[in-house]
Amino acid sequence: MPKKWMVDRNTASILTAAEELFEAKGYEATSTDDIAKHTGISKSTLYVYFKSKQIIWDSIVCKYMEQLLEIAGKAAEGKGSFEDRYFKLCFDIADKFEKHPVFCKGTLGKISVDMEQDIYKKIYDIGEQTNEEIAEFIRSGIDEGVVRKDIDIYPAVIMMWSSISGIISMAIDKEEYLKLRFNMTKEEYLRKAFKMLLEGAI
Repeated sequence: MPKKWMVDRNTASILTAAEELFEAKGYEATSTDDIAKHTGISKSTLYVYFKSKQIIWDSIVCKYMEQLLEIAGKAAEGKGSFEDRYFKLCFDIADKFEKHPVFCKGTLGKISVDMEQDIYKKIYDIGEQTNEEIAEFIRSGIDEGVVRKDIDIYPAVIMMWSSISGIISMAIDKEEYLKLRFNMTKEEYLRKAFKMLLEGAI
């Protein structure tokens, strides 16, 4: 099972305030002064908990990485056929991206590998756990006879994450085009694209 990480109350309050501002105004338009004011603390107090706005942002991205790890864990350990668990994995990720597109897309962006900062150690740990959960999920497909036995598992893990995320991002960004050009709802497109991705692994 995925590990659980805890944060103290003050840290959580800062992150909640920052997340609201980032989602409303964007990263560039949000200042640390804004975050401190929205939290109800002084800027100097904010810097006791976070050294920079970037670390605040990455800490929120980390929260969504934890949620994606939980989704991956359910796919690996859940009941039902591989195909059922696969589509649940895909649509659970799609739901998360739909509700929090700014930060979910942030999980796909460049993240520092500065291991001097605890947050980046945590992000690395979560990423490695997520890869292992997806690897276990793929192995369950091999055991079930759905996924071919000669698949190179760890490159397949990265391919699966990047492909699922890319499909979802495109569907969100191009929803109106899909309806106009192909007369497809976003959900119809997602199911078709996810199925084509799955068939490529069989």
